[in-house]
Amino acid sequence: MRLPRLVMRAVAAGAALVLAGAGTVVAAPAVPETAVPCPSRSGPGEYPNPLHECPAADPGIVVRGNTWYAFTTGLKQYRSRDAGHTWEDLGRLVEPPAGYVDFWAPEVYQIGGQWVAYFNMRTAPGQFNKIYVATSHDLETGWQLNPTPIAGEADYSMIDATMFLDRDGSRYLIWKDDLQGTLTKRISIGRLSPDGLTRVGPATQIMHVTLPWEGNSVEGPSMMYRPEDHRYYLFYSGNLYTWNGNYAVGVGRATSPMGNFDADKHPTPILRGDDRVASPGHQFVTDVRIGGQERQMIFYHGYPWYDADGNHLPSVQTRKLMMDELHWDSEGWPWVNDGTPSG
Repeated sequence: MRLPRLVMRAVAAGAALVLAGAGTVVAAPAVPETAVPCPSRSGPGEYPNPLHECPAADPGIVVRGNTWYAFTTGLKQYRSRDAGHTWEDLGRLVEPPAGYVDFWAPEVYQIGGQWVAYFNMRTAPGQFNKIYVATSHDLETGWQLNPTPIAGEADYSMIDATMFLDRDGSRYLIWKDDLQGTLTKRISIGRLSPDGLTRVGPATQIMHVTLPWEGNSVEGPSMMYRPEDHRYYLFYSGNLYTWNGNYAVGVGRATSPMGNFDADKHPTPILRGDDRVASPGHQFVTDVRIGGQERQMIFYHGYPWYDADGNHLPSVQTRKLMMDELHWDSEGWPWVNDGTPSG
């Protein structure tokens, strides 16, 4: 039986880029031929966490057979040609326009005959984040950025965009509304055009902070439909993303993609930190084939407390890419390992 699939997340774009004017689309140069290997860890398991030692916050994953791509905050792209065992740094896919800042949480989806990338950035410090889109016919090169945001508001930020494809072919954009200076952090959804390049119609709020462990934020959404129980699942991260912010992964469910996911949330995180890894979160779920078997995996970032030699770090370093298998219990709730990252 084929495991349920989460519409994939990730992004892209490539090196020096110049905007020629409103509505203009500008091609990004090719990825440099030289890829830099990321140091990896050894351990008793098949996939020791973290998967590699390069910085990898807010990962989105694209799987093409044994070639896996991870796209991370900063518009970084990493590639593995051996199903996630070793990784190499391909650099930035897109060099953002001069003066722009942030470049968070890229997402990439194959729509029709092209790849479509979503990510957020700000035109300058002090401005609000908006969601931008880029397209390419090649996953690693040739990206074109539309300098007009696909989504944005005048008085608050929109970040952590993801795309969901429903069973009837409808496409949705899902994101976090971040009203800075307030306690309002919520997840919203809106329809997309069939090509995924334009928002259509109004937004609907589908999740808010309702549980003590979430602190004052819910973010990093990703949605999937599970045919076994005819429900939509919204994975998300709650609390503060910093190493001491108690970041963790939660999940809610509803009978419609635009439903009320607050009404049926799992009461506790399905993935939380421990004395080995701090603040795991910004998850991405997808199927991968390992050893001839299809398995559903949850990718995420975390702050390791130990280096590759097992030495305790005096302070946490950058967020690293991690992965564990996702399982489902008899009541239709997902679970991960013992609730903490595997070793």
